[in-house]
Amino acid sequence: MKIIIAGAGEVGFHLAKLLSYESQEITLIDTKKDSLTYAGEHLDIKTIKGDATSISILREARIESVELFIAVTSSETTNITACVLAKQLGAQRTIARISNTEFIDEKDVIGFSQFGIDELISPESLAASEIELLLNQYGFNDTYEFEGGALTMLGLRLSRTAKFVGKTVKEAAEIYSELHFIPIAIQRYGTQYTIIPRGDTQFKENDKVVFMTSKGGDAELFDLSGKVKTEIK
Repeated sequence: MKIIIAGAGEVGFHLAKLLSYESQEITLIDTKKDSLTYAGEHLDIKTIKGDATSISILREARIESVELFIAVTSSETTNITACVLAKQLGAQRTIARISNTEFIDEKDVIGFSQFGIDELISPESLAASEIELLLNQYGFNDTYEFEGGALTMLGLRLSRTAKFVGKTVKEAAEIYSELHFIPIAIQRYGTQYTIIPRGDTQFKENDKVVFMTSKGGDAELFDLSGKVKTEIK
């Protein structure tokens, strides 16, 4: 599958990392040379320096042959505009990262699809109902697949012996660099609020964590959590 990701920040980099493990053909677009250089050195992807709302940049990325275009820059306006242009130029499916959750709540009323935006996502409320469900379950009890199974979301509680405990998200990614995962939500033991993890967020005992992983990555996460996978009837 040919995929373009606009935005080489934390979200874009990790999406590119996950999808590149699935032998997808990934192109990453960003205006920052340093971010692209880092991504190019660590991932098997193509990088293009430029503005994702530029028609010439999108054409350079061969937008007309792309099956999935994902805009996850820090600018909501850029993401929406880029998706509209990408769709008009031939992208089969588009996904825009937004910060205004009202857009998600009212997406059917506004009709974003008629403008060329197939899906809206917000890191702060990504699959909110599924995350809430997973965070309120003990251990691995369910998984949710996205993009035809290329990505899987699952939840677990970190036991005292879990290898993640005591490490930051960045440290875990460096130590287990061969693993393909992103933590997208943490519910800290004894609290009622959900943490959106960043690189310096530390995993703690009894954390309930929701991970996004590439195909097959759930088995690796089971192993690191010290749990035995059981099928839910």
